Amino acid sequence: MQGIKSRLVKNYAMSDYQTVRGMRDFLPEEMEKRTYVISVVKTVFQKYGFREMGTPAVESMKLLSSKGGGGEEIKKEVYCFKDQGGRELGLRFDLTVPTARVVAGKPDLPKPFKRFMVGRVWRYDRPGAGRYREFWQADVDVFGSKSVLADAECVAVVCETLDALGFKDYKVFVNNRKLLEGLALSCGIKNEDVSSVFRSIDKMDKIGKEGIAEELESKGIYDKSAKTLLKLISEESLSKIESKVKDTGKEGVEEVKSFLEYMALLGFKDKVEFQASLARGLDYYTGNVFEIAVSGGKLSVSGGGRYDQLVKNYGGPALPAVGISIGIERIIQLMEEQNMFSKTCRGLIYVAPVNSDARSKALEIVQKLRADGLIVEIDLMDRKLGKQFAYADSVGASKVVVVGPKDLEKGEVTLRDMETGKEEQVKLEKLAKKLEVA
Repeated sequence: MQGIKSRLVKNYAMSDYQTVRGMRDFLPEEMEKRTYVISVVKTVFQKYGFREMGTPAVESMKLLSSKGGGGEEIKKEVYCFKDQGGRELGLRFDLTVPTARVVAGKPDLPKPFKRFMVGRVWRYDRPGAGRYREFWQADVDVFGSKSVLADAECVAVVCETLDALGFKDYKVFVNNRKLLEGLALSCGIKNEDVSSVFRSIDKMDKIGKEGIAEELESKGIYDKSAKTLLKLISEESLSKIESKVKDTGKEGVEEVKSFLEYMALLGFKDKVEFQASLARGLDYYTGNVFEIAVSGGKLSVSGGGRYDQLVKNYGGPALPAVGISIGIERIIQLMEEQNMFSKTCRGLIYVAPVNSDARSKALEIVQKLRADGLIVEIDLMDRKLGKQFAYADSVGASKVVVVGPKDLEKGEVTLRDMETGKEEQVKLEKLAKKLEVA
């Protein structure tokens, strides 16, 4: 009985120190995948001339919930709290709003200002399969250009990133908030209800047309106008919708057409498709909006759009802007499911001394290989050779350098390929070059 009580107390105490709901720890093998994905993302972003910047995780709630930013609705999704001075603060829910704050406060930045950010963001969503309250995003944004070419370049850089990571079967969906607003007003939706309708439409892929109808009904705005709008965005092509919109709606149609033309010139014509039901839920979008999905367009991994008023709303000049975000979590999840990560992707070399007599020379070899830029690990547990091989395999070593007294007498080591199991004798003076080539 005493033993049972002791275990219960221990388990209860351990439960007090679990990760917060919706948050995760990342062990080394998981972090290596994350680091690999982020390194590919940054490399491609930099190829397009985007420069990296950073902002704090904590922002004022006034900023996060401002009109034209997250809006009042975002308060339901933000981790918010008061500091010891009584100020209302929140964890950033995206990387765009903090960047717009920075740009608003620095009007002398060279234009266009092309930046990228990779970092954690937080949303107080209900955790579920593949959904977390803390997650990583990678953003590119262009400030100062009203050209639709800037829109296309933001999307093209994400397409090239997906190519570099090994994704082939992806689709780019595009719509336009001006077009959608023009269509909504022509259907009879009241101007004050447009944003609320858009937030519901944005959930089309999650809850479907029937779910949107139920949500609009709960808001008291599911009338004949809303029914007509839902029918149009579910069925109509760009050419048919063009005949049904006026004024700013037609301007939105032209912006979509320009986007399609630029994407073709950038080499991604076959990847792009108009989707009238694409809305993007945040209030700050003003023009073209995009979503990129893999697996034949079924699983969203990226989204964004144009937000020409956001910088002005934060006290800066009237500055056009456009950006897009990649969901790092979804990318990693899909790559794991499709076995797109190599077990030995980090190129770890493990040096295994056969016994204590070989340890001094093994350490010398380790430091020489590290000086040559290789990732090298050595036994720290005084284990037998068999257990060293088991450990090397468990941490994903690509090669094991076996250092033994007999080989050293001939100025050699034994090199084992952990994938094939093949072994060969290598002269010490040729070891670094051999490993670099491998």
